[in-house]
Amino acid sequence: MEHKVQSDKTNVIQLSKSYTNLNELTRREKQNIFNSFDLVFCDCDGVIWQTIYEALPGVTEAIDYLKREGKQVTFVTNNSIVSIDKQLSKFRKCGLEVKKHDIVHPAQTICNHLKSIQFNGLIFCLATDVFKTVLRDAGFNLVDGCTTFIETTDELRDAVYSDDPVKAVIIDVDLNMSAAKLMRAHWHLTNDPECLFFGGAADTLISFHGKDVIGPGPYISIVEKTAKRQALIFGKPGVALRDVLMQRYNITNPQRILFIGDSLVTDVRFGKVCGFQTLLVLSGQTKREDLQSNREHMETPDYVVDSLSDLNGFLTQ
Repeated sequence: MEHKVQSDKTNVIQLSKSYTNLNELTRREKQNIFNSFDLVFCDCDGVIWQTIYEALPGVTEAIDYLKREGKQVTFVTNNSIVSIDKQLSKFRKCGLEVKKHDIVHPAQTICNHLKSIQFNGLIFCLATDVFKTVLRDAGFNLVDGCTTFIETTDELRDAVYSDDPVKAVIIDVDLNMSAAKLMRAHWHLTNDPECLFFGGAADTLISFHGKDVIGPGPYISIVEKTAKRQALIFGKPGVALRDVLMQRYNITNPQRILFIGDSLVTDVRFGKVCGFQTLLVLSGQTKREDLQSNREHMETPDYVVDSLSDLNGFLTQ
């Protein structure tokens, strides 16, 4: 679906802070902000979902309100552990009608890119089975390897120095990541300069049972630095994902877009890279003390609310 944007002549009122707390604005100020965007890109984890399975209170009503007010809403997630079908099921359970094309998922985005360049080679993919299934279902061939426990240098040699004619390396969340897998990724990229290099989600940290754990971003960086190759990143905050969204939604004026997320590093930075307006919710990864101590311009949101539910009935509050 294409999204035709309008020229933006709205003067959005900013407070003296580096960001604006929407709950502190007058109704007229809220109206100005609400009139300044047409399309909403919304993160899921920490914004829609309390955990992997539970929706946050009031988010269903907030999304419905945005749609009733004429805003188009698309969900941009880095969570490749959960399939698009399961995401759709979760939305249905919380009462939201969301279509498959309303979800931007890193595995599907990379899959679409591979189709667009008519790729037909072998892929070495460091990701979950959910991610790999998207590629296989689309007809791409993946090589398996480095899944056994390695104890000796001979086993390591056999695992790393593969003769498989791999033409693309993909790194996303891999629950069984190992040194041998990273070594093999490095081998393919340095052994064949024409081997393509893609990244899905590039989060430095991801939330797991309420705590932060290492995300795929550092692993992508390791291979980038050692192989001296730059990955095309099709998850937040990747420039390749920005280009996909700009083309897919025919965005000519990024300031008419509002990006909603719960992470300064992943969501706000991505929104800034794209030139979108950014709204941070404090219901997920970022807490108020993180926001107050932040000094990075590219990670400073335009607006802040405690929860997405604060947008329900926004103009009547």
